[in-house]
Amino acid sequence: MESRRICTANDPNPGCGGRLNVQTLRVLGVLLLVGLGILGYALWGRSGRQASEAPAVARPGIPLAELTELEPVKDIELEYHTPDMPPGPGHEQFVTQCVICHSPRYVLNQPIFPRKTWVAEVHKMVKVYGAPISVDEEKDIVEYLVSWHGKENAPATPIQNTK
Repeated sequence: MESRRICTANDPNPGCGGRLNVQTLRVLGVLLLVGLGILGYALWGRSGRQASEAPAVARPGIPLAELTELEPVKDIELEYHTPDMPPGPGHEQFVTQCVICHSPRYVLNQPIFPRKTWVAEVHKMVKVYGAPISVDEEKDIVEYLVSWHGKENAPATPIQNTK
């Protein structure tokens, strides 16, 4: 069995290829050829294509005055749709204040809450989300929500026997 010598990159011994071995020179040669090919294509290929193409037809320019003229703004009027909410005390405050941020359907998607929960929800809209509702309007809105989509008291929780 023949022993093989392990050559390092800077090994000056014969058989190790010196500082640059043959394989490194081959790789450098291939890279040089590829680089020259890309450079030649960039210089020759571009000029060859431009010469063979027909010259672009010059389009007449748009006068600067036409580019800066403004068209009058068109007004679009949409009809106002009052949400179909049942009448009751606080209806007006609900429609004018709550619908600023969300649709009445948002309330319809909520479960039937007791008064305590509606008070907390309306107060959260004022304190957390900054709804422009006064304290009196807050009370009126809660009255309205409880009257058609709530219940006066929370259901009694059954007492469980812990024996």
